[in-house]
Amino acid sequence: MKNPTILTTMALGLASAIFLACNPNNTAKENNNKLAHVQAEKPQQIPYTLSSGIKMSLPDELLEISGIAFLAGQDEDIYAIQDEQGFLYKFNQPTQKVTFNPFGKDGDYEDISISNTHFFILKSNGSIYSFPIAEKDDIKNVVEQKNLLPKGEYEGLFVDRESNQAYVLCKECKVDRKQPQTSGYVFSIDEHGQFQLKGEFAIQLDQLQAFDAKIKKTFKPSALAKKADSKEWYILSSVDKALVVTDENFRVKSLSPLDPKIFPQPEGINFDSKFNLYISSEAGNQDKGIIYKFEQK
Repeated sequence: MKNPTILTTMALGLASAIFLACNPNNTAKENNNKLAHVQAEKPQQIPYTLSSGIKMSLPDELLEISGIAFLAGQDEDIYAIQDEQGFLYKFNQPTQKVTFNPFGKDGDYEDISISNTHFFILKSNGSIYSFPIAEKDDIKNVVEQKNLLPKGEYEGLFVDRESNQAYVLCKECKVDRKQPQTSGYVFSIDEHGQFQLKGEFAIQLDQLQAFDAKIKKTFKPSALAKKADSKEWYILSSVDKALVVTDENFRVKSLSPLDPKIFPQPEGINFDSKFNLYISSEAGNQDKGIIYKFEQK
């Protein structure tokens, strides 16, 4: 007679094999759950230390700074807007001085971006204001483009110079009330700076919740910028006090919390030609608007 211990082991092994054969998805589901858990616990590390940047305090004119941008290859001057007046500001980093030129009436202006030919400024209702780069010091020919976007509140605009496409991201839009996502829209840009709708994209809420369970209903972005060397999107949410990084197709790769003592109201984000990261913050409870520069590691 064979050893009973061996027979018992063989019987258990056979039973396990039959169970797995009848339930082929169990192991895959378990592995997928483990993988998702690991990804949420160990997100990709961004190449910046957000707790230690170069701080630039801004003059009173930019107390409510809401967007920042650079001309291609010109890193010394940061172009900015604020969300109360229709002025284009230029902040020179070496001298810390600000100059400005009017482009429109008072209004709720939320973001700024620059193509190879034009400046573009986003109003919270989705209207886009544009004018040629050549007029930046004496702005005359401003074009307002209305009804480009569904009704909603918008704070994020970025122009990808390589593709000559503009990306606009909802902060809070009616279309997202019944689905767990934050919607965005892609526009082609013609030689006159006119936008034409080309497509749509979305950031999925469940991907964000894998990194931060506190994001319950909607993600409310305040700015976005594309890091050209990695093709990743860096997306700010002032409400959620978070910096989200996605891949080129807006799939979430990481979420970094933002210290409210450093970023009281983060509203603007961009990169210079060396891929240093800049984040601007409205004053909030502080007495100055701020821009932080984070050098790439």
